[in-house]
This record gives sequence, C-alpha cells and structure tokens, in this order.
Amino acid sequence: MKSVVKLLSFMLVAILVPTLVMSLVSLLGGNETVVIIAQFVIMLLMIFAFTRVFSLMRRYEIKTDELIKECKNPDDLRKLRDERITYKSKAKITNELINIDYSEDELKNLRKYTDSTEDMKHYYSTLISNSQGKKREEAKIKRDNFNKKYQHKTRIYPDFKENLKTVIKWLILFFVFIIGVSLLKRGAFGSTSFTFMLYIIGLIMTFVLMINSIIWIVRTVNSYWDRKFI
Repeated sequence: MKSVVKLLSFMLVAILVPTLVMSLVSLLGGNETVVIIAQFVIMLLMIFAFTRVFSLMRRYEIKTDELIKECKNPDDLRKLRDERITYKSKAKITNELINIDYSEDELKNLRKYTDSTEDMKHYYSTLISNSQGKKREEAKIKRDNFNKKYQHKTRIYPDFKENLKTVIKWLILFFVFIIGVSLLKRGAFGSTSFTFMLYIIGLIMTFVLMINSIIWIVRTVNSYWDRKFI
C-alpha cells in the first residue's frame, strides 16, 4: 500500500501542478508572455516539489542508520524494522540482524525486502559461511549463477512471492482506474469541463499504472524463473 500511495502522489504532483497553473493562466486570459512565465513557474514548482520529496526520503534513511546504532540487541532491531516504513530501511535492519543473530528466516527476510545486488552478495556470503556439506556447495552454485546474471546490475527483485503480491496489487489498481476512466468517458458523472479534465488526468494516470504494472510483471516472471537458480 505504501508504494501505491507514493506513486499516486508523484503522479498527482506531476499532473496537477501544471494543470492548475495553466488553468489559472487560462482564466486570467494570459497572453504569450504570461504563458511562458507560467511554464517557468511550473518548472520551478516541480523541481521544488520533487527535490523536497527526495530530500525527505534521504533523511528518512539516514535516520534509520542512526536508529540502528541505538539498538542494543536483536529484539530492538526487529521492533525497529516493524516500525520503519520503507523496504530499504527494512533491508538495512535485516542486514544488521544477520550479522549479529544469523538465522535462515532472516536471510529469507533479506530476499523479501531488498532490491540491491550488494545486499544479495551479503546474502550469499552469509549463507555460504553458515552452511556445510551439500548445502554449502549448492549455495556456492547459486552465488555463481547470481554473479553471472546480475553482478553488473544495481537492482534485483529476487523474492517471487513478494513480487507476485506486488503485481497483483498494481493490476487491481490499474483495472480500477480503467473502470473509473470508462465511467468518465460515458458521462456517468455529467458532461462538464471539470469531468473532462478528470477524464484526461485519469487517462494519464492509467497509462502510467499500465507501464508500472508491465514492469512488475517482468520482474515477477524473472524472479519465477530465477527462484531455483539463485
């Protein structure tokens, strides 16, 4: 749900800011000079909004690093992980847990939360170090398979079950938007300029959701085929 809210927020900012500014210009009957100034204002507002958001995201992860240092035992770390929102923070905390309180469950959690190849290298290193005999050799083979395919990439989504949940979530949202846009097109909410504006915004957001759904379908399919090899 957090990723849904984040993406919808980004889309609303990207769509509503230009729409509102240009609507205001239109109401004021702006000439060509005013339109150029308005476009410049839109650019500044967009830069400010996204810069602010990315700054808050960085500060959130820095705060996670500080809180990890304050945790004195594994239970504190697990409690902190439950409290933090982003998967990036949860992956950081899980990495720390693996270092001080190794378990196969925590290794599975790392695969669940991470999207980083560096985390996966830590995953294999820890798995090999804590395995013996046949399991150790199998872990080495999976590590080698992973390195052959992903060592030059920075992002990986290895947990098939988690990816499947995510793609289902995005597909549901995508079809909800399709239904909403279809209703707007048929004039179910009346034929007004405001309804038309909502229809155009809905079309744009539906297109973005379609692209995002396709991306997650590809990630899910890749993780399905990789699940026995890495």
